[in-house]
Parts: sequence; structure tokens; C-alpha cells
Amino acid sequence: MTDRIDQIIEKLQQLKEIRQHLVNEPMSESGVWIHQYEVRKKYKKDGEIYWYVYAKWQANEPIFKRNPKARLKGIVKRGKNPDYTCHQHIGRVSSSTGLGTDSEVASRSHIKSGKIASG
Repeated sequence: MTDRIDQIIEKLQQLKEIRQHLVNEPMSESGVWIHQYEVRKKYKKDGEIYWYVYAKWQANEPIFKRNPKARLKGIVKRGKNPDYTCHQHIGRVSSSTGLGTDSEVASRSHIKSGKIASG
């Protein structure tokens, strides 16, 4: 019985060290943060205005690989980086329509309004 208790105490100590390491580790590289923004849309069918809140990664430098939709391929403004961008869409955080939250966003419960600097 004492051996089992000692094993549990040792395991708890290991978990405490892992937790502390994760708490001290930056959430992302310096110059990168999560930005939350709201979109309002009025639908012609019922005239109702709905809102959607989305999240995206933002960076000071273009570090995210571009993944343009087929209809937008080749449409890159002059002087812009054709292969990399400063932002990347994460997903929907919430909406007034009752639509669910994207699973990747739901797993990032630390998202709050505005920017979150992390580095």
C-alpha cells in the first residue's frame, strides 16, 4: 500500500513539473497573436441582422502559407508576398444564429476580444 502511495505522489510531482513547464512556455512565437473580429450580415429573406465572431492568427511578418481558394489564385496585390501572409483564419468563435463553434476554436478557450499578445 505504501509503495502505491509513493508511486502516486511521484506521478503527481511529474505532472506538476509538466504543468509548470507548459505554463511558462510562450503560447506562440514573438510577434504572433490571436485576433477576434465580428462580422454582421443582413439576410434579404427575413431582413434580420445576424452577427458572427471569428478568430484568426495575426503576425508582424508574413509567416503563414497562403492557401487561396481556386477562384482567387493569382490575385495578389503588387508588392505583397505571393506565398505567405500575415494572418490565418482559425474559425468561428460564436454567432447569434446558434451555429456551433469550430472545434479548433473551441479548444482554444483563452480567446478573448481584441488581440492577445503571446511572446
